[in-house]
Amino acid sequence: MSKFLRIKGLCKSFQSGSEKLQILMDLSLEVEQGQMVAVTGASGSGKSTFLHLVGGMERADAGVIYLEGTDVNELEGSELAGFRNHKVGFIFQFHHLLPEFSALENVMFPLLLRGQTFGQSAREARFLMDEVGLADRVHHKPGKLSGGEQQRVAVARALVGKPKLLLGDEPTGNLDEHTAAALYQLLREIHLRHKLTSIIVTHNPVLASQCDLEKRLHGGQLV
Repeated sequence: MSKFLRIKGLCKSFQSGSEKLQILMDLSLEVEQGQMVAVTGASGSGKSTFLHLVGGMERADAGVIYLEGTDVNELEGSELAGFRNHKVGFIFQFHHLLPEFSALENVMFPLLLRGQTFGQSAREARFLMDEVGLADRVHHKPGKLSGGEQQRVAVARALVGKPKLLLGDEPTGNLDEHTAAALYQLLREIHLRHKLTSIIVTHNPVLASQCDLEKRLHGGQLV
């Protein structure tokens, strides 16, 4: 397997008043194509920041993030937007669905942003809604869906752009134990079916232990 993701010397800090908070410090990680990696760690250890850097949502102070040979930290403007829209699918702890639109429309948005036609976007979104078990919920708005259903819509939205890298920031953290286990099983199935490389941040040790590789974020580094 090739080195799909290679991170070396990653550093990130934030300014809090007169104090500089060092969140990540000389962090390194290599991920093989097709691996599912769990990242655990205490609250405030920088797990979400780490995912945001890998996904191009924030910029590192130093270090390199090579995804299939492209340094994410060097991308700007339209190149960065294209990277996020075409290469990465992101699932957040809180689904961040637009409440005024239907589940189907929420899933369609990444494709519409690419300039794809409404009809083609709808067809692809419907296929994924069926895959996550929500074929009969396509016209429901988020407020009419359960928490688990809302997160399944978020999974479909993350997949609709056919990403190569799936990033999950506590995707099961806001769900009850039973619903969380069912969603995690869905993520495992989708990871394999879509031949993804996945990095999942989780506090759940049972879920983390089922991934191919488990790393703990401590002291700004993955150990």
